[in-house]
Amino acid sequence: MVSISFLTLKEDDAVELAAFLNEHRLLMFDTIEDHVDLLWDQNTPERRNLTHLSGFTKSLLYSTVERKAIDLLGDRLVRMWANPVTSFDPKSTQELMGWLAKA
Repeated sequence: MVSISFLTLKEDDAVELAAFLNEHRLLMFDTIEDHVDLLWDQNTPERRNLTHLSGFTKSLLYSTVERKAIDLLGDRLVRMWANPVTSFDPKSTQELMGWLAKA
């Protein structure tokens, strides 16, 4: 399992991606929150407001999720990354494995 994150330019972009991934059973336990990126213009930081969408998926589905996110959002997808999940409570693990698409 992996915890997967996406940064988008607008909240609508993140919600659109979450709906698509949910429809295809590729993301579960999704959350959305405000995110601020620091961009540097020489020595001066500039803030860029983004939306952070995160959730969980099966490790074997990562490349599918990545491809779908890029196809759907294109340049509206600012950044994407994933971290391995080494431990998850048994109830949530069972729910994830039973609901997510088969790899």
